[in-house]
Amino acid sequence: MKAAVFDGNELKIKTVSDPKIGDSQVLVHIKAVGICGTDLAIVKGDLSTPTPIILGHEFVGEVIEVGKSVNKSWLNKRITSEINSNIDFNCYFCKRELYTQCISRKAIGIDIDGALAEFIAVESYLLHEIPDSISYDDATFIEPLAAAYQTFETMPIDKDDKIIAIFGLGKLGLLLTQVALSKGLTLIVIDSSDKKLNLAKEFGAQNLINRLICKDVPSEIRSLTNGLGADVVIDATGNPNALREIIASCRTRGKIHIKSTHGVEAPINLTDMVVRELTMYSSRCGSFDKAIEGLESGKIKVNKLISKKFGLKDIKEALDYYRISQDHIKSIIHI
Repeated sequence: MKAAVFDGNELKIKTVSDPKIGDSQVLVHIKAVGICGTDLAIVKGDLSTPTPIILGHEFVGEVIEVGKSVNKSWLNKRITSEINSNIDFNCYFCKRELYTQCISRKAIGIDIDGALAEFIAVESYLLHEIPDSISYDDATFIEPLAAAYQTFETMPIDKDDKIIAIFGLGKLGLLLTQVALSKGLTLIVIDSSDKKLNLAKEFGAQNLINRLICKDVPSEIRSLTNGLGADVVIDATGNPNALREIIASCRTRGKIHIKSTHGVEAPINLTDMVVRELTMYSSRCGSFDKAIEGLESGKIKVNKLISKKFGLKDIKEALDYYRISQDHIKSIIHI
C-alpha cells in the first residue's frame, strides 16, 4: 500500500506492506485524514517520534476485515477511531477509567503507525461508528472536537467565569469558540486573520481582536473587561511565545487552559502566575460520543472550517500550505 512515512528527516510517499490484523483488531480502508498541527510539529522536528513512522491520527474510513474475536457487525461500518491504543486496562489510570492516560498507551500516528495510508489496523475497542448524516470530511473533526469538549470537562466553569478569551482561531480554536458559545459564555477571540475572526463572529463571538492591528492585546482585553482581564484564557495558538500575552490577559485568580501541543518548551512568567494566583489547566482528547452528537445535532458546524483538500501524493504540499497560509484552518487528505 501507499503511505506517508516520516523517516526522521523527510516525509515521503512510500510503498509499504499492508497491515496484518490481530484477533482483536479490524482493518480499515482509509477514506479521509485531517492534517493536525501535531503532524507539522513532527515533520519540523519539534516533536520527537519513533521513526520511520506513518503519520496521521484524525482519520475516518470503512471496516473491511475483522479479527477472530471482533463482532462481525463491524464489517462495512463507517468508522472513526480514538488515537490512544495499546491500552492495558489494568494500570492506575485505567482502573479509574482514564484510558487516555494509560501508562502503556501508544498514540496512533505519533508513537505507532498512523492513517496517512490506504489501510490501517486498529483495536476494535477504539472504534466509533459514524452516522450516515455525517460526511467523511466532517467526521475528520470528531477527534479535535472531542478535545474541544474535554477543555470544559477538565476545567470547571463557575458562576464568576463569564468572559473567555481564546487565543488562536485555527481548527481547534474555532471548535472551542462554538463549544464555549453553546455554554452561554461571552467570547473575546484573538487571531491575525480577518477571515478566521469573521468566521468566529459568524458563529457568535462577540469581541474580535486582530493582533496585527492591536499592538497590546492584554491591554485591549482589559479594556473590554472593566480593567480586570478575561476570567478564562485558552491557548489554541500552537505558538509557545503566545503564553506571555495569555498570562497577562487573564484576570487575577482567573484560569488559563493550555490546548496547544507546541512540541517545544514555552517561556512563562511564573512570578506573575504566583502573585496573581492564577490557575493553569490542560487537557487532551475527550468523549468521541459527545463530539459525534455535537456534529449530528448541528450544534457544531465544521463545513466552513475545511480550507483545502489534497490527495495522499500531495501530502508535502498540504503541510506547506498549513505552514504558510495565514487563513488555513484545516486541510483534509483524501486517500
